[in-house]
Amino acid sequence: MKLLKLEFLKLKKKSRSWLGPILVFWLIMIAYPLTVELLPEKLEVGFFSVLWIATLISMMLAAEDIFLEDFNDGSLEQTMIKTTSFASLISIKVFIYWLLIGIPISLLSFIFSFGTTTNFVLSLMIFPLSIISSYIFLNLFVLGNALSLNKGSVLGALVTIPLALPVLIVLGKSIVAIQFNINYSGFIFLLLGCLSIIIVAVPLVVSYIIKAHLE
Repeated sequence: MKLLKLEFLKLKKKSRSWLGPILVFWLIMIAYPLTVELLPEKLEVGFFSVLWIATLISMMLAAEDIFLEDFNDGSLEQTMIKTTSFASLISIKVFIYWLLIGIPISLLSFIFSFGTTTNFVLSLMIFPLSIISSYIFLNLFVLGNALSLNKGSVLGALVTIPLALPVLIVLGKSIVAIQFNINYSGFIFLLLGCLSIIIVAVPLVVSYIIKAHLE
């Protein structure tokens, strides 16, 4: 609990790290209807594709410097030495980032969805999809960030985006399932299954990658 509180306070002080991705998401969703101003009846057609891509981009920005500051000032190395389970620390760090960034983005997803479709039930069903997918994307981009910790963020993005594409496909299919009222819960369980594997595997892999960087 003490470690959780410490990571929360550290991220809260770095307003750029958590507020920036939220503002980027907000700006993308605000800009979308402006590009189809002459076709308001077609606004819903591409909305969900833009929504998922905006979530993807926001999570990529959120993970961009998750380890960089701690790596540069040496605190990451000190933490690794003092902590018996480095993977647990990474899990906590990712969870805090998701709490301050992923949850607000999911709430904004619901608001923008309702504002665009005026369908409360559909928007409500989008909310859990956004929550789960944002956590998956964040974990994947944390993995990419760890791989490119001292090599620039472009490499991390190139490695991670192909891993995120199957999630985007599932999200697209889930929208079809909602619209035709078929097997929506199946997609939720599929995403939860993916998340349950990722939240265990990614911190372990990232911990080994960071140790390799520090050695």
